[in-house]
Amino acid sequence: MVRTERGRRPGTGSVPRDPRLRRSVTRLRRSVTRLRRSVTRLRYAAPRGGIRCSGSGRSDVDRASGVTVHDEVIRVFNDMKVRKSSTQDEVKKRKKAVLFCLSEDKKKIIVEDGKQILVGDIGETVDDPYACFVGLLPPNDCRYGLYDATYETKESKKEDLVFIFWAPDGASLKSKMIYASSKDAIKKKFTGIKHEWQVNGLEDIQDRATLAEKLGGNVVVSLEGKPL
Repeated sequence: MVRTERGRRPGTGSVPRDPRLRRSVTRLRRSVTRLRRSVTRLRYAAPRGGIRCSGSGRSDVDRASGVTVHDEVIRVFNDMKVRKSSTQDEVKKRKKAVLFCLSEDKKKIIVEDGKQILVGDIGETVDDPYACFVGLLPPNDCRYGLYDATYETKESKKEDLVFIFWAPDGASLKSKMIYASSKDAIKKKFTGIKHEWQVNGLEDIQDRATLAEKLGGNVVVSLEGKPL
């Protein structure tokens, strides 16, 4: 016979006492809710007969698979990935975070103008680089991003690049489909990245503890100098 707390029905579960586990459960519930909403939108948004095709017989999603990556995107990634000895001025010009978007003709993935944080900005115009990065994300459109996370574990201080696919609920269905189908094009250029994170809403990314879990779980004790 299953023992339960008085007044609690079997199968309803209990609220975890660990704050991190409680946050994870809350995020999981939100993700399930968003998934249900997305399925509903897809049912009503898809035209009869399936996804529209052009005269060549290729769907909108199929055409997106031909998206290419601009050379500047690759250069930015290599600069962020390779941490070689540099002068102080060179270090200040290095990107801490950056967003990438599709060009207007939807044929190239490019570096988005003005959507970056430089290492030299931290402590000058930027107090909290993580919060500043979250503020760069558009509420109603998709983006790709790179974030150079500085964090501490119980043993040491580390730095890792994180590839982020931002696909908020407020983005149009067409934007989500094009960005999702083009993601592999940019991922193939970002060789050696250990951490990938798909984010579907601000509630999933505003809490830095969520990124900490991606980086190392419970062993991470601080992110960008702020304790968790």
